[in-house]
Amino acid sequence: MKKIIVLFERSDAVSVPFRKAGYEVTTIDIEPHFIDNENHIQTDIRNLDKLNINYSEYCLLVAFPPCTYFSKAGLHYLRTQPGRIEKQLADLEMIKKLWDIPIKRKCFENPAGSTLNKIWKAHSCRIDYCEFADFKKKTDLWLDNLPPLLPTQINLKKYGSFISKMRYGNFKRCITPMEVGEAMVKQWSHLL
Repeated sequence: MKKIIVLFERSDAVSVPFRKAGYEVTTIDIEPHFIDNENHIQTDIRNLDKLNINYSEYCLLVAFPPCTYFSKAGLHYLRTQPGRIEKQLADLEMIKKLWDIPIKRKCFENPAGSTLNKIWKAHSCRIDYCEFADFKKKTDLWLDNLPPLLPTQINLKKYGSFISKMRYGNFKRCITPMEVGEAMVKQWSHLL
């Protein structure tokens, strides 16, 4: 059975579609998983080295690093809140370390316009959730040995209700829709 690892995922956006497709999925986050805690490791990602994970067993790494210090919405706080720049740099180092994990194929996600594009590297592709689901949110993907994720919606005018009308409650700005995970399964499985 093919195995993937998903970091910073408490929801089910990627793990459930891959499980349904027959993959063994391990999720890791500091918070409990919303649905499947049996295959979830609840720990700080910064402690990943202590888990003794055999990365050679995995064919894909998907990560949703926190955008707190990278999104456009909070950049003005870098100048006004002491210690925030240091936290941004610490998170950047964590992302670089995760990117170097020896798994052949990777996908990292952060909101469109993330400063990761300037302080780390340019994104590989940009998607808008309305190309997959029923609301708008532009998102950047950093891909390693994967093709760009292609839209699955035919009539985009029917979709794209503003983010405040999303279906995810309090987490609405940080939850990736499951339709994006389903697109990853359909478009990338033949490579894994």
